[in-house]
Amino acid sequence: MAAVAALTAALLCLTGCDAIAGLVGSGGATPRSTPRPVVSASAPPLDCAAFTAAPPVEALLGGAAPLADSPADALTTPAGRGPFAAQAAGGGWCRWGDDPAEATASTSVHTPPVHTLSVQLLPRATAIWQRLTDQYPESAAMGAHYDGGESRGGECATAPGGRGSRCHTNVLVGASWLAVDAVSGTSVIDEKAFHALVQTFLPAAAAVDARSATPGPTASPRPLPCGGADWLNPVAGAFGPQTVTTLEPGESFGLATALLDVPGSVTCAYRTGGDGASGYLGTVSVLRDAADAYATYHSVVVDRDPDASGGTIESGGKQFATLVRTTAASGSTPAETVVDALVGDAWIQFAAQAGSDDQAAAVVQWVAGRL
Repeated sequence: MAAVAALTAALLCLTGCDAIAGLVGSGGATPRSTPRPVVSASAPPLDCAAFTAAPPVEALLGGAAPLADSPADALTTPAGRGPFAAQAAGGGWCRWGDDPAEATASTSVHTPPVHTLSVQLLPRATAIWQRLTDQYPESAAMGAHYDGGESRGGECATAPGGRGSRCHTNVLVGASWLAVDAVSGTSVIDEKAFHALVQTFLPAAAAVDARSATPGPTASPRPLPCGGADWLNPVAGAFGPQTVTTLEPGESFGLATALLDVPGSVTCAYRTGGDGASGYLGTVSVLRDAADAYATYHSVVVDRDPDASGGTIESGGKQFATLVRTTAASGSTPAETVVDALVGDAWIQFAAQAGSDDQAAAVVQWVAGRL
């Protein structure tokens, strides 16, 4: 099944990143061979034990699934569309299952079996849920019945030959969007058992929703529209004299799309050229009030990628530390260079499939100057 294969590949991307050179930031600082934490490490934002324990998950997936300390796509998803964006918005994530960082490097023929259950929660999402329901009615079809929440966009699918399966669903619990995704590479997940397990998650989700009922701080306005000339020109300038245009993200009813609507956050994807032959260039993510989310991400990168490096950028007369890594891994292409920085409480990231570390850092520095 394509869905299982895609998630398997994403999980395996977390293993064995290729080495990357140290970054000499635009501020001229000497790169460090090993990045030093610029903020204190933060624990996962949700009380995962309040949702479930490993035994029920393992019974559902048919394989070992201990509680993990990072999201499944921690290092393979742009910050603005992944679990850390949910954390920055006041929600969070939990994951049970295989830890690809500990797995043996796979070959193109044999891959380790996957058993994983991912939970993400986005608070204050009623308006986003309704907009996506109206905009994408096919992928927002009503799902299984749950006591205490409305379910949409759910599905269970089996891999060809019956070896491996995936179930996922979305539930609006109060005003919070709960997304649950289960994958087993070795067995067919029982659909009734999946929904029964999700039903047990609703009390914990409702408790988080109750704590999130009070509106958070008013988010700062978006720095600039993605397609404005003031965005496009610096991106084009950083990567040479070429035409750069926006690339509309693939949208559907799902949490990755919902995160694009979170107030105060910006996610901009870019491509080179303006015709059908143009190629993907990279994605800028800006998350506000994201110091804790960045701390969690930084800790994961330092723990999982010993070849990550760092440098500095300069903004407003101050220098800010950067974190630099690649997503290169056995069997994963194309690789991206990812540069992150925390500027005040704003997490800025540029993930690029082309160019050098310095070019990616130049985009991050420019965005920092616009906040």
